[in-house]
Amino acid sequence: MKKNTLAHLLLLTSVAFFTACSNKTPEVVKPKLTALDIMGIDVSTGLKCTPSISIDDLPLAQTYPVLENTTSTPSIVTRQRQVRGCVIDIRQPRQQVNTSNIVNNVEWSAKELLGRKYVWGATGPRTYDCSGFTQKIYRDAGIKIPRVSRDQAKVGQYISYRNLKKGDMVFFDTKKRRSGKVTHVGIYLGNGNFIHASSGAKKIVIYNFNQKSYYKKRFLWGRRVIHSTTRLASL
Repeated sequence: MKKNTLAHLLLLTSVAFFTACSNKTPEVVKPKLTALDIMGIDVSTGLKCTPSISIDDLPLAQTYPVLENTTSTPSIVTRQRQVRGCVIDIRQPRQQVNTSNIVNNVEWSAKELLGRKYVWGATGPRTYDCSGFTQKIYRDAGIKIPRVSRDQAKVGQYISYRNLKKGDMVFFDTKKRRSGKVTHVGIYLGNGNFIHASSGAKKIVIYNFNQKSYYKKRFLWGRRVIHSTTRLASL
């Protein structure tokens, strides 16, 4: 009898306990306010918070075409606003990049380094080799290219000599015994002129193809990495 009474008591206690739990009003968890909420920025209306984009986050200047009319169409970085280390991408329709501004910046940046000493393997800021020089100039313009000339010769759009434009990279085979392999690179400035870090002159110089027939004979091809759809870094 005592056992039955004890069992009934336990059963009633359990029912009361679970009833109390089920009737408990759930606690309301208030959403935490973020810096964006405080600033009144509604992320759901087309704004996206992403890590800041740097030159190192970009793919190499694309692509690796064989034909001149093959071009790449990578995205353009949208207008951005930084909030506590986070960049707000304000999404806009795709816009054309002003290539003339980029080309002019490449030219001006390159000419600022005229006379700097050539040192094999150097990447600046006081001395450069040929590909260290070109990489620095395009990097400053927001365009990522590889470090060495043979790899730089694979990016962008293939350009023949007669179709060269200011801002294109120009590649050469400068070995005594020609092999058709890239060993040197410079930047075309227009009107037959190109700027490069010359091992022969031991400094950064401007030469003209018509006045320096050696380079015209050793020219292999050009590469164009500045397009109206070039993806630029936010530097």
